[in-house]
Amino acid sequence: MKSVINPSEVFEGASKAEIIDRIQRLVPPGSPEPQDPEILAALQTLTAQLITAYQADGQLESDPFTDVRDRTIHLHASAVNSKIKGKTILVTGGEGCVGAFLIEKLLELGATKIISADKARCQNPEETLPHFNKEGAVTFYAVDIRNLEALKHIFEVEKPQIVFHLAAQRQPGLAEIKIRETVTTSLLGCKHVIQLCEEYGVADCVFSSTGKTSRYFTTEVYAASKKFAEWQFAKAAQAGNVTYGMVRFTHMLENSLFCEQMSKKVEQSKTVNVHAPHRYVTAQNLVEAVHLLLNALVVSVPGKLKLVAVSNLGWPTETLEVALYKILESGKNLPIYFQGLLPGYEEPFFLGQFDWSKPTDIHLLINVLEDPFRMIDDAGDMVTVELAPFSLRVLDGQVSNLENLINTPDLPEVEIKHALVAAEKEVIASSFAWSSPQELLKILQWGVNPKKLQGYGTEIADYTEIIELLLQGMYGRLNEEVLKGAGITADEFEQLVDSLSTLDSIQAEVVYLRSISRCVRQSVLPAHFTQKKPEPVPVRDAA
Repeated sequence: MKSVINPSEVFEGASKAEIIDRIQRLVPPGSPEPQDPEILAALQTLTAQLITAYQADGQLESDPFTDVRDRTIHLHASAVNSKIKGKTILVTGGEGCVGAFLIEKLLELGATKIISADKARCQNPEETLPHFNKEGAVTFYAVDIRNLEALKHIFEVEKPQIVFHLAAQRQPGLAEIKIRETVTTSLLGCKHVIQLCEEYGVADCVFSSTGKTSRYFTTEVYAASKKFAEWQFAKAAQAGNVTYGMVRFTHMLENSLFCEQMSKKVEQSKTVNVHAPHRYVTAQNLVEAVHLLLNALVVSVPGKLKLVAVSNLGWPTETLEVALYKILESGKNLPIYFQGLLPGYEEPFFLGQFDWSKPTDIHLLINVLEDPFRMIDDAGDMVTVELAPFSLRVLDGQVSNLENLINTPDLPEVEIKHALVAAEKEVIASSFAWSSPQELLKILQWGVNPKKLQGYGTEIADYTEIIELLLQGMYGRLNEEVLKGAGITADEFEQLVDSLSTLDSIQAEVVYLRSISRCVRQSVLPAHFTQKKPEPVPVRDAA
Protein backbone atom coordinates (compact mmCIF):
# COMPACT_ATOMS: atom_id res chain seq x y z
CA MET A 1 0.00 0.00 0.00
CA LYS A 2 1.42 3.39 -0.99
CA SER A 3 1.08 6.61 0.95
CA VAL A 4 -1.77 8.89 -0.07
CA ILE A 5 -0.07 11.81 1.64
CA ASN A 6 3.42 13.00 0.81
CA PRO A 7 5.20 13.96 4.06
CA SER A 8 6.62 17.01 2.36
CA GLU A 9 3.09 18.25 1.76
CA VAL A 10 2.29 18.38 5.46
CA PHE A 11 2.52 22.08 6.18
CA GLU A 12 3.49 23.91 9.33
CA GLY A 13 0.64 25.40 11.35
CA ALA A 14 -2.03 22.84 10.44
CA SER A 15 -4.81 22.62 13.02
CA LYS A 16 -5.35 19.59 15.23
CA ALA A 17 -8.50 18.68 13.31
CA GLU A 18 -6.69 18.87 9.96
CA ILE A 19 -3.80 16.70 11.14
CA ILE A 20 -6.13 14.12 12.72
CA ASP A 21 -8.13 13.99 9.50
CA ARG A 22 -4.95 13.37 7.50
CA ILE A 23 -3.91 10.55 9.83
CA GLN A 24 -7.32 8.90 9.50
CA ARG A 25 -7.27 9.23 5.72
CA LEU A 26 -3.81 7.72 5.64
CA VAL A 27 -4.80 4.78 7.85
CA PRO A 28 -8.60 4.51 8.09
CA PRO A 29 -9.86 3.38 11.52
CA GLY A 30 -10.31 -0.39 11.56
CA SER A 31 -7.23 -0.97 9.40
CA PRO A 32 -4.44 -3.26 10.64
CA GLU A 33 -1.33 -1.67 12.07
CA PRO A 34 0.52 0.01 9.18
CA GLN A 35 3.78 -1.59 8.01
CA ASP A 36 4.57 0.27 4.79
CA PRO A 37 7.72 2.43 5.34
CA GLU A 38 6.33 5.35 3.34
CA ILE A 39 3.10 5.39 5.34
CA LEU A 40 5.02 5.13 8.61
CA ALA A 41 7.21 8.06 7.57
CA ALA A 42 4.11 10.13 6.82
CA LEU A 43 2.60 9.16 10.18
CA GLN A 44 5.80 10.18 11.97
CA THR A 45 5.67 13.62 10.35
CA LEU A 46 1.97 14.03 11.11
CA THR A 47 2.44 12.92 14.71
CA ALA A 48 5.24 15.46 15.19
CA GLN A 49 2.96 18.11 13.69
CA LEU A 50 0.17 17.09 16.06
CA ILE A 51 2.48 17.35 19.06
CA THR A 52 3.41 20.85 17.95
CA ALA A 53 -0.27 21.78 17.58
CA TYR A 54 -1.01 20.53 21.11
CA GLN A 55 1.95 22.46 22.48
CA ALA A 56 0.69 25.60 20.76
CA ASP A 57 -2.49 25.22 22.81
CA GLY A 58 -0.47 25.00 26.05
CA GLN A 59 -0.78 21.22 26.34
CA LEU A 60 1.83 18.45 26.86
CA GLU A 61 3.85 20.58 29.30
CA SER A 62 3.32 17.91 31.98
CA ASP A 63 1.77 14.49 32.44
CA PRO A 64 -1.97 14.87 31.61
CA PHE A 65 -2.71 12.79 34.70
CA THR A 66 -0.60 14.86 37.11
CA ASP A 67 -3.61 16.24 39.00
CA VAL A 68 -5.07 12.75 39.35
CA ARG A 69 -1.83 11.29 40.67
CA ASP A 70 -1.57 14.03 43.30
CA ARG A 71 -5.13 13.73 44.60
CA THR A 72 -6.10 11.95 47.78
CA ILE A 73 -9.19 11.28 49.87
CA HIS A 74 -9.45 11.83 53.59
CA LEU A 75 -9.30 8.51 55.42
CA HIS A 76 -11.50 8.21 58.50
CA ALA A 77 -8.58 6.45 60.13
CA SER A 78 -9.83 6.41 63.72
CA ALA A 79 -13.25 5.02 62.76
CA VAL A 80 -11.66 2.50 60.38
CA ASN A 81 -9.26 1.36 63.08
CA SER A 82 -12.16 0.76 65.42
CA LYS A 83 -13.89 -1.31 62.74
CA ILE A 84 -10.95 -3.56 61.85
CA LYS A 85 -9.28 -3.95 65.26
CA GLY A 86 -9.00 -7.62 66.14
CA LYS A 87 -11.09 -8.66 63.13
CA THR A 88 -10.43 -11.33 60.53
CA ILE A 89 -10.66 -9.64 57.13
CA LEU A 90 -11.23 -11.44 53.82
CA VAL A 91 -10.27 -9.78 50.53
CA THR A 92 -11.43 -11.49 47.34
CA GLY A 93 -9.19 -10.53 44.46
CA GLY A 94 -6.47 -9.90 47.03
CA GLU A 95 -3.65 -10.40 44.55
CA GLY A 96 -4.94 -7.87 42.04
CA CYS A 97 -3.72 -4.28 41.87
CA VAL A 98 -6.31 -2.76 44.22
CA GLY A 99 -6.56 -5.85 46.43
CA ALA A 100 -2.83 -6.01 47.08
CA PHE A 101 -2.69 -2.30 47.94
CA LEU A 102 -5.72 -2.69 50.22
CA ILE A 103 -4.02 -5.51 52.10
CA GLU A 104 -0.89 -3.39 52.46
CA LYS A 105 -2.98 -0.53 53.89
CA LEU A 106 -4.85 -2.84 56.27
CA LEU A 107 -1.54 -4.10 57.65
CA GLU A 108 -0.37 -0.50 58.03
CA LEU A 109 -3.54 0.24 60.01
CA GLY A 110 -2.84 -2.65 62.37
CA ALA A 111 -4.88 -5.55 60.96
CA THR A 112 -3.49 -8.79 62.34
CA LYS A 113 -5.35 -11.45 60.34
CA ILE A 114 -6.05 -11.00 56.62
CA ILE A 115 -7.27 -13.63 54.18
CA SER A 116 -6.79 -13.28 50.43
CA ALA A 117 -8.95 -15.31 48.03
CA ASP A 118 -7.73 -15.02 44.46
CA LYS A 119 -7.64 -17.30 41.43
CA ALA A 120 -4.15 -16.06 40.47
CA ARG A 121 -2.55 -19.19 41.96
CA CYS A 122 -5.51 -21.45 41.22
CA GLN A 123 -4.43 -24.41 39.08
CA ASN A 124 -7.68 -26.34 39.46
CA PRO A 125 -10.83 -24.17 39.68
CA GLU A 126 -12.86 -27.25 40.67
CA GLU A 127 -10.73 -27.98 43.75
CA THR A 128 -12.97 -27.88 46.84
CA LEU A 129 -10.07 -27.70 49.31
CA PRO A 130 -8.13 -24.68 48.06
CA HIS A 131 -4.38 -24.51 48.50
CA PHE A 132 -3.05 -21.74 50.69
CA ASN A 133 0.19 -20.06 51.65
CA LYS A 134 0.68 -18.07 54.83
CA GLU A 135 2.93 -15.02 54.70
CA GLY A 136 3.02 -13.23 58.05
CA ALA A 137 -0.41 -11.88 58.91
CA VAL A 138 -1.80 -12.73 55.46
CA THR A 139 -3.02 -16.12 54.27
CA PHE A 140 -3.27 -16.43 50.48
CA TYR A 141 -5.84 -18.90 49.16
CA ALA A 142 -5.93 -20.04 45.53
CA VAL A 143 -9.66 -20.11 44.74
CA ASP A 144 -12.14 -19.17 42.05
CA ILE A 145 -15.11 -17.41 43.69
CA ARG A 146 -17.46 -19.26 41.33
CA ASN A 147 -16.56 -22.42 43.26
CA LEU A 148 -19.02 -22.27 46.16
CA GLU A 149 -17.62 -25.25 48.06
CA ALA A 150 -14.06 -23.94 47.92
CA LEU A 151 -15.12 -20.47 49.03
CA LYS A 152 -17.27 -21.97 51.79
CA HIS A 153 -14.22 -23.90 53.03
CA ILE A 154 -12.40 -20.58 53.51
CA PHE A 155 -15.33 -19.08 55.43
CA GLU A 156 -15.60 -22.23 57.56
CA VAL A 157 -11.91 -22.32 58.43
CA GLU A 158 -11.13 -18.59 58.73
CA LYS A 159 -14.47 -17.17 59.98
CA PRO A 160 -14.05 -13.68 58.45
CA GLN A 161 -15.88 -10.80 60.11
CA ILE A 162 -15.24 -8.21 57.37
CA VAL A 163 -15.23 -8.92 53.63
CA PHE A 164 -13.99 -6.78 50.75
CA HIS A 165 -15.27 -8.28 47.50
CA LEU A 166 -12.98 -7.13 44.67
CA ALA A 167 -12.65 -10.27 42.53
CA ALA A 168 -13.98 -9.64 39.00
CA GLN A 169 -13.08 -9.32 35.35
CA ARG A 170 -11.28 -5.97 34.96
CA GLN A 171 -10.92 -5.74 31.17
CA PRO A 172 -14.01 -4.58 29.21
CA GLY A 173 -12.47 -5.86 25.97
CA LEU A 174 -11.72 -9.29 27.37
CA ALA A 175 -15.23 -9.45 28.84
CA GLU A 176 -16.59 -9.45 25.27
CA ILE A 177 -14.49 -12.54 24.53
CA LYS A 178 -14.74 -14.46 27.81
CA ILE A 179 -18.45 -13.79 28.20
CA ARG A 180 -19.35 -16.88 30.24
CA GLU A 181 -16.44 -16.38 32.64
CA THR A 182 -17.25 -12.69 33.10
CA VAL A 183 -20.97 -13.22 33.69
CA THR A 184 -20.54 -16.21 36.00
CA THR A 185 -17.82 -14.45 38.01
CA SER A 186 -20.07 -11.45 38.52
CA LEU A 187 -23.41 -13.22 38.91
CA LEU A 188 -22.43 -16.40 40.77
CA GLY A 189 -19.41 -14.89 42.50
CA CYS A 190 -21.52 -12.14 44.08
CA LYS A 191 -24.25 -14.61 44.96
CA HIS A 192 -21.74 -16.87 46.71
CA VAL A 193 -20.09 -14.03 48.62
CA ILE A 194 -23.46 -12.70 49.80
CA GLN A 195 -24.73 -16.16 50.72
CA LEU A 196 -21.65 -16.98 52.79
CA CYS A 197 -21.50 -13.56 54.44
CA GLU A 198 -25.05 -14.12 55.67
CA GLU A 199 -24.48 -17.76 56.62
CA TYR A 200 -21.31 -17.09 58.63
CA GLY A 201 -22.43 -13.90 60.34
CA VAL A 202 -20.08 -11.45 58.66
CA ALA A 203 -20.56 -7.94 60.07
CA ASP A 204 -19.59 -5.83 57.05
CA CYS A 205 -19.10 -6.49 53.34
CA VAL A 206 -17.86 -3.88 50.85
CA PHE A 207 -18.14 -4.49 47.11
CA SER A 208 -16.15 -2.71 44.38
CA SER A 209 -18.03 -1.72 41.24
CA THR A 210 -17.43 0.53 38.24
CA GLY A 211 -18.65 3.93 37.11
CA LYS A 212 -19.83 2.27 33.89
CA THR A 213 -22.86 1.02 35.84
CA SER A 214 -24.19 4.56 36.04
CA ARG A 215 -25.42 4.02 32.47
CA TYR A 216 -29.15 3.30 32.58
CA PHE A 217 -28.69 0.59 29.99
CA THR A 218 -25.69 -1.03 28.36
CA THR A 219 -25.05 -3.83 25.89
CA GLU A 220 -21.45 -4.25 27.04
CA VAL A 221 -20.83 -7.45 29.00
CA TYR A 222 -18.49 -5.86 31.53
CA ALA A 223 -20.85 -3.05 32.52
CA ALA A 224 -24.06 -5.13 32.33
CA SER A 225 -22.63 -7.88 34.54
CA LYS A 226 -21.53 -5.25 37.06
CA LYS A 227 -25.04 -3.75 37.08
CA PHE A 228 -26.39 -7.14 38.13
CA ALA A 229 -23.76 -7.30 40.87
CA GLU A 230 -24.87 -3.89 42.18
CA TRP A 231 -28.52 -4.96 42.13
CA GLN A 232 -27.70 -8.17 44.00
CA PHE A 233 -25.91 -6.25 46.73
CA ALA A 234 -28.72 -3.70 46.95
CA LYS A 235 -31.16 -6.55 47.51
CA ALA A 236 -28.86 -8.16 50.10
CA ALA A 237 -28.53 -4.88 51.97
CA GLN A 238 -32.30 -4.61 52.27
CA ALA A 239 -33.10 -8.26 52.96
CA GLY A 240 -30.05 -9.54 54.84
CA ASN A 241 -28.40 -9.12 58.24
CA VAL A 242 -24.98 -8.01 56.99
CA THR A 243 -24.15 -4.33 56.54
CA TYR A 244 -23.21 -3.89 52.88
CA GLY A 245 -21.35 -1.03 51.25
CA MET A 246 -20.18 -0.33 47.74
CA VAL A 247 -17.55 1.72 45.94
CA ARG A 248 -17.72 2.90 42.33
CA PHE A 249 -14.29 3.13 40.78
CA THR A 250 -13.35 4.77 37.53
CA HIS A 251 -10.19 4.36 35.45
CA MET A 252 -7.39 3.29 37.82
CA LEU A 253 -4.10 4.93 36.85
CA GLU A 254 -1.84 2.32 38.40
CA ASN A 255 -3.83 -0.42 36.68
CA SER A 256 -4.51 1.34 33.37
CA LEU A 257 -4.67 -0.97 30.38
CA PHE A 258 -4.34 1.73 27.74
CA CYS A 259 -1.52 3.53 29.56
CA GLU A 260 0.34 0.25 29.96
CA GLN A 261 -0.12 -0.59 26.27
CA MET A 262 1.01 2.89 25.13
CA SER A 263 4.06 2.85 27.40
CA LYS A 264 5.08 -0.54 26.08
CA LYS A 265 4.80 0.60 22.46
CA VAL A 266 6.89 3.69 23.19
CA GLU A 267 9.50 1.67 25.06
CA GLN A 268 9.77 -0.73 22.11
CA SER A 269 9.87 2.19 19.63
CA LYS A 270 6.79 0.88 17.83
CA THR A 271 3.80 2.59 16.24
CA VAL A 272 1.43 3.74 19.00
CA ASN A 273 -2.20 2.80 18.46
CA VAL A 274 -4.96 5.03 19.85
CA HIS A 275 -8.60 3.94 19.78
CA ALA A 276 -9.91 7.22 18.39
CA PRO A 277 -9.52 10.99 18.72
CA HIS A 278 -11.76 12.87 21.14
CA ARG A 279 -11.98 9.91 23.55
CA TYR A 280 -11.80 10.97 27.20
CA VAL A 281 -11.39 9.10 30.46
CA THR A 282 -11.95 10.04 34.06
CA ALA A 283 -9.33 8.60 36.38
CA GLN A 284 -8.39 8.04 39.98
CA ASN A 285 -5.41 6.67 41.86
CA LEU A 286 -4.86 3.70 44.14
CA VAL A 287 -4.75 5.74 47.34
CA GLU A 288 -8.19 7.15 46.55
CA ALA A 289 -9.48 3.66 45.75
CA VAL A 290 -8.30 2.09 48.98
CA HIS A 291 -9.45 5.02 51.12
CA LEU A 292 -12.89 4.73 49.52
CA LEU A 293 -13.05 1.02 50.34
CA LEU A 294 -12.05 1.62 53.96
CA ASN A 295 -14.32 4.65 54.38
CA ALA A 296 -17.21 2.58 53.03
CA LEU A 297 -16.92 0.49 56.21
CA VAL A 298 -17.69 3.63 58.20
CA VAL A 299 -20.46 5.23 56.15
CA SER A 300 -22.39 2.03 55.35
CA VAL A 301 -25.63 1.51 57.29
CA PRO A 302 -27.79 -1.58 57.89
CA GLY A 303 -30.75 -2.13 55.60
CA LYS A 304 -29.63 0.13 52.76
CA LEU A 305 -26.84 0.02 50.17
CA LYS A 306 -24.83 3.22 50.11
CA LEU A 307 -22.15 3.58 47.47
CA VAL A 308 -19.21 5.95 47.65
CA ALA A 309 -17.05 7.56 44.98
CA VAL A 310 -14.55 10.38 44.51
CA SER A 311 -16.55 13.60 44.78
CA ASN A 312 -14.50 15.64 42.31
CA LEU A 313 -12.97 13.66 39.47
CA GLY A 314 -11.70 16.75 37.70
CA TRP A 315 -11.69 17.21 33.95
CA PRO A 316 -11.66 14.05 31.80
CA THR A 317 -8.36 13.37 30.05
CA GLU A 318 -8.05 12.74 26.32
CA THR A 319 -6.36 9.42 25.54
CA LEU A 320 -4.74 10.95 22.45
CA GLU A 321 -3.08 13.60 24.61
CA VAL A 322 -1.71 10.84 26.85
CA ALA A 323 -0.20 9.05 23.84
CA LEU A 324 1.39 12.24 22.51
CA TYR A 325 2.84 13.10 25.92
CA LYS A 326 4.42 9.65 26.26
CA ILE A 327 6.01 10.01 22.81
CA LEU A 328 7.23 13.54 23.56
CA GLU A 329 8.65 12.50 26.94
CA SER A 330 10.56 9.61 25.34
CA GLY A 331 12.34 11.92 22.90
CA LYS A 332 11.57 9.46 20.10
CA ASN A 333 10.06 10.26 16.71
CA LEU A 334 7.24 7.73 16.79
CA PRO A 335 4.04 7.58 14.72
CA ILE A 336 0.48 7.16 15.96
CA TYR A 337 -2.59 5.87 14.16
CA PHE A 338 -6.25 5.45 15.11
CA GLN A 339 -7.17 1.78 15.19
CA GLY A 340 -10.90 2.30 15.77
CA LEU A 341 -13.04 1.39 18.76
CA LEU A 342 -12.83 -2.20 19.98
CA PRO A 343 -15.62 -4.38 21.43
CA GLY A 344 -16.23 -3.34 25.02
CA TYR A 345 -15.47 0.30 24.24
CA GLU A 346 -17.85 1.04 21.35
CA GLU A 347 -20.96 2.20 23.18
CA PRO A 348 -21.76 5.88 22.50
CA PHE A 349 -22.34 8.17 25.45
CA PHE A 350 -26.03 8.85 26.18
CA LEU A 351 -26.46 12.53 27.01
CA GLY A 352 -29.54 11.85 29.15
CA GLN A 353 -27.31 10.31 31.79
CA PHE A 354 -26.74 13.73 33.32
CA ASP A 355 -28.92 16.65 34.43
CA TRP A 356 -27.98 19.37 31.96
CA SER A 357 -30.06 21.97 33.80
CA LYS A 358 -27.26 21.91 36.41
CA PRO A 359 -24.12 21.31 34.34
CA THR A 360 -21.71 22.42 37.07
CA ASP A 361 -23.15 19.79 39.44
CA ILE A 362 -22.74 16.83 37.08
CA HIS A 363 -20.96 13.82 38.56
CA LEU A 364 -19.64 11.45 35.91
CA LEU A 365 -20.33 8.29 37.96
CA ILE A 366 -23.90 9.19 39.01
CA ASN A 367 -26.94 9.33 36.73
CA VAL A 368 -30.05 11.50 36.97
CA LEU A 369 -32.13 8.90 38.83
CA GLU A 370 -29.41 8.35 41.43
CA ASP A 371 -28.56 12.01 41.87
CA PRO A 372 -31.35 12.87 44.37
CA PHE A 373 -29.60 10.56 46.87
CA ARG A 374 -26.21 12.25 46.47
CA MET A 375 -24.45 13.64 49.56
CA ILE A 376 -20.94 15.03 50.03
CA ASP A 377 -19.09 13.99 53.17
CA ASP A 378 -17.74 16.56 55.64
CA ALA A 379 -14.23 16.40 54.18
CA GLY A 380 -15.67 17.32 50.77
CA ASP A 381 -13.75 14.71 48.78
CA MET A 382 -16.12 11.73 48.93
CA VAL A 383 -19.68 11.43 47.69
CA THR A 384 -22.30 8.90 48.85
CA VAL A 385 -25.32 7.91 46.81
CA GLU A 386 -27.92 5.15 46.46
CA LEU A 387 -29.16 3.16 43.48
CA ALA A 388 -32.46 4.09 41.86
CA PRO A 389 -35.30 1.82 43.11
CA PHE A 390 -36.08 -1.37 41.19
CA SER A 391 -38.21 -4.49 41.70
CA LEU A 392 -36.56 -7.21 43.76
CA ARG A 393 -39.09 -9.69 42.43
CA VAL A 394 -38.10 -8.91 38.83
CA LEU A 395 -34.41 -9.14 39.76
CA ASP A 396 -34.88 -12.55 41.37
CA GLY A 397 -36.67 -13.87 38.30
CA GLN A 398 -34.03 -12.60 35.89
CA VAL A 399 -31.10 -13.86 37.98
CA SER A 400 -32.76 -17.28 38.17
CA ASN A 401 -33.23 -17.34 34.39
CA LEU A 402 -29.61 -16.33 33.81
CA GLU A 403 -28.31 -18.97 36.19
CA ASN A 404 -30.23 -21.66 34.32
CA LEU A 405 -28.79 -20.49 31.02
CA ILE A 406 -25.16 -20.14 32.06
CA ASN A 407 -25.26 -23.61 33.60
CA THR A 408 -25.94 -25.00 30.12
CA PRO A 409 -22.39 -25.93 29.05
CA ASP A 410 -22.98 -25.99 25.29
CA LEU A 411 -24.78 -22.63 25.14
CA PRO A 412 -22.84 -20.31 22.79
CA GLU A 413 -21.20 -17.37 24.54
CA VAL A 414 -23.01 -14.86 22.33
CA GLU A 415 -26.33 -16.28 23.54
CA ILE A 416 -25.26 -15.64 27.13
CA LYS A 417 -24.65 -12.00 26.19
CA HIS A 418 -28.07 -11.73 24.54
CA ALA A 419 -29.70 -13.23 27.64
CA LEU A 420 -27.75 -10.88 29.93
CA VAL A 421 -28.90 -7.82 28.00
CA ALA A 422 -32.51 -9.04 27.85
CA ALA A 423 -32.51 -9.67 31.61
CA GLU A 424 -30.95 -6.26 32.23
CA LYS A 425 -33.78 -4.63 30.24
CA GLU A 426 -36.39 -6.21 32.50
CA VAL A 427 -34.79 -4.91 35.69
CA ILE A 428 -34.29 -1.47 34.16
CA ALA A 429 -37.94 -1.42 33.06
CA SER A 430 -38.95 -2.11 36.66
CA SER A 431 -36.75 0.79 37.79
CA PHE A 432 -38.24 3.17 35.24
CA ALA A 433 -41.71 2.12 36.40
CA TRP A 434 -40.78 3.45 39.85
CA SER A 435 -39.31 6.67 38.45
CA SER A 436 -41.37 9.81 37.95
CA PRO A 437 -42.53 10.44 34.37
CA GLN A 438 -41.15 13.98 34.71
CA GLU A 439 -37.63 12.65 35.30
CA LEU A 440 -37.92 10.12 32.46
CA LEU A 441 -39.15 12.81 30.09
CA LYS A 442 -36.27 15.12 30.96
CA ILE A 443 -33.80 12.28 30.51
CA LEU A 444 -35.28 11.54 27.09
CA GLN A 445 -35.18 15.17 26.00
CA TRP A 446 -31.55 15.60 27.09
CA GLY A 447 -30.60 12.30 25.49
CA VAL A 448 -31.93 12.94 21.99
CA ASN A 449 -31.17 16.63 21.50
CA PRO A 450 -30.39 16.69 17.75
CA LYS A 451 -27.86 19.53 17.92
CA LYS A 452 -25.91 17.94 20.73
CA LEU A 453 -25.97 14.53 19.04
CA GLN A 454 -24.56 16.11 15.92
CA GLY A 455 -21.75 17.58 17.99
CA TYR A 456 -20.97 14.13 19.38
CA GLY A 457 -21.09 12.56 15.93
CA THR A 458 -23.98 10.26 16.83
CA GLU A 459 -27.64 10.02 15.86
CA ILE A 460 -30.90 9.07 17.56
CA ALA A 461 -30.85 5.56 16.09
CA ASP A 462 -27.68 4.83 18.12
CA TYR A 463 -29.78 5.00 21.29
CA THR A 464 -32.84 3.03 20.17
CA GLU A 465 -32.87 0.56 23.07
CA ILE A 466 -32.62 3.09 25.89
CA ILE A 467 -35.22 5.26 24.13
CA GLU A 468 -37.58 2.27 23.97
CA LEU A 469 -37.11 1.64 27.71
CA LEU A 470 -37.73 5.28 28.61
CA LEU A 471 -40.90 5.43 26.50
CA GLN A 472 -42.10 2.19 28.05
CA GLY A 473 -41.64 3.77 31.48
CA MET A 474 -43.62 6.87 30.48
CA TYR A 475 -46.40 5.22 28.49
CA GLY A 476 -49.82 6.10 29.91
CA ARG A 477 -48.31 8.48 32.47
CA LEU A 478 -47.91 11.73 30.51
CA ASN A 479 -50.14 14.77 30.80
CA GLU A 480 -49.88 18.54 30.86
CA GLU A 481 -48.75 18.62 34.49
CA VAL A 482 -45.93 16.17 33.73
CA LEU A 483 -44.70 18.38 30.91
CA LYS A 484 -44.82 21.43 33.18
CA GLY A 485 -43.00 19.54 35.91
CA ALA A 486 -40.30 18.59 33.41
CA GLY A 487 -40.02 22.19 32.25
CA ILE A 488 -40.89 21.24 28.66
CA THR A 489 -43.11 23.49 26.56
CA ALA A 490 -45.66 22.27 24.03
CA ASP A 491 -43.34 23.34 21.19
CA GLU A 492 -40.36 21.53 22.72
CA PHE A 493 -42.45 18.41 23.24
CA GLU A 494 -43.60 18.47 19.63
CA GLN A 495 -39.99 18.82 18.47
CA LEU A 496 -39.07 15.86 20.65
CA VAL A 497 -41.82 13.75 19.12
CA ASP A 498 -40.73 14.74 15.61
CA SER A 499 -37.18 13.62 16.41
CA LEU A 500 -38.40 10.28 17.77
CA SER A 501 -40.66 9.67 14.76
CA THR A 502 -37.61 8.71 12.72
CA LEU A 503 -37.31 5.42 14.65
CA ASP A 504 -39.40 2.64 13.09
CA SER A 505 -39.44 0.47 16.24
CA ILE A 506 -41.39 3.00 18.35
CA GLN A 507 -44.14 4.11 15.97
CA ALA A 508 -46.90 2.98 18.38
CA GLU A 509 -45.33 5.09 21.11
CA VAL A 510 -45.00 8.02 18.71
CA VAL A 511 -48.74 7.83 18.02
CA TYR A 512 -49.33 8.04 21.78
CA LEU A 513 -46.93 10.99 22.11
CA ARG A 514 -48.58 12.85 19.25
CA SER A 515 -51.94 12.39 20.97
CA ILE A 516 -50.49 13.89 24.14
CA SER A 517 -49.00 16.75 22.10
CA ARG A 518 -52.37 17.58 20.54
CA CYS A 519 -54.14 17.44 23.88
CA VAL A 520 -51.54 19.63 25.57
CA ARG A 521 -51.98 22.24 22.89
CA GLN A 522 -55.72 22.08 23.45
CA SER A 523 -55.13 22.02 27.24
CA VAL A 524 -57.75 19.27 27.47
CA LEU A 525 -56.70 15.68 27.99
CA PRO A 526 -59.03 12.70 27.55
CA ALA A 527 -59.25 10.51 30.62
CA HIS A 528 -57.67 7.52 28.90
CA PHE A 529 -54.51 9.58 28.27
CA THR A 530 -54.13 10.53 31.95
CA GLN A 531 -54.13 7.16 33.57
CA LYS A 532 -52.75 7.31 37.06
CA LYS A 533 -49.66 5.33 37.78
CA PRO A 534 -50.65 1.92 39.16
CA GLU A 535 -50.20 1.49 42.87
CA PRO A 536 -46.65 0.32 43.47
CA VAL A 537 -45.92 -3.12 44.81
CA PRO A 538 -45.13 -3.22 48.55
CA VAL A 539 -41.87 -1.64 49.63
CA ARG A 540 -40.37 -5.02 50.41
CA ASP A 541 -40.44 -5.76 46.69
CA ALA A 542 -38.29 -2.80 45.74
CA ALA A 543 -34.77 -1.73 46.54
